[in-house]
Amino acid sequence: MYSIIACGIFEKEIEALRFELVFPFEAHYLGAGLHVDFDDLKGALVAELEKCRKNGSEGIIVVYGQCHPLIEEILAPYHATLAACQNCVDAFITRKGLEKKAKDGLFFYLSPGWLDAWKDIFRRLNWGPEEARMQMGSFRGSVYLDTLKDAPAREEELLEFFDFTNLPFEIMPVDLGHFKSLIVKAKERLED
Repeated sequence: MYSIIACGIFEKEIEALRFELVFPFEAHYLGAGLHVDFDDLKGALVAELEKCRKNGSEGIIVVYGQCHPLIEEILAPYHATLAACQNCVDAFITRKGLEKKAKDGLFFYLSPGWLDAWKDIFRRLNWGPEEARMQMGSFRGSVYLDTLKDAPAREEELLEFFDFTNLPFEIMPVDLGHFKSLIVKAKERLED
């Protein structure tokens, strides 16, 4: 059996794809805000990699972006491969899709997992509303990547994010096909 170690940001999407992925896997989800502290991220990642190795995992797919400057080195001692994305936005929409949206300006992207975790991530960054607005002042707005087709049910949460950051939001429907392909390709690299 394979193992997937993923940022908690991706949990709902991976679980939504569980029966579409054509291989059995055990999922391990790490805290969504770990990228804020490289030592915390490395410690949690190594602990899960060790756990997977001890459990005899056939191969380990790591679903993270380039969230740690040494992520490739961290994975090197293990039979593990990283999903081919730079960050969580890149995991859900193609580079071409991102470039198309960028023509409208600079946006902050939220997935369902990000919408669940933003308060904790901002707390880890020591950001109150003033700091968030200052740090995010260059963004034209926020874009909710509607990977789970749940945007109408999350309007209150999106409004809360707007109130905190002063970033108006818009909804972008997202198909999980690109995300699924990243996981499948990572698994195929383990087989080479």
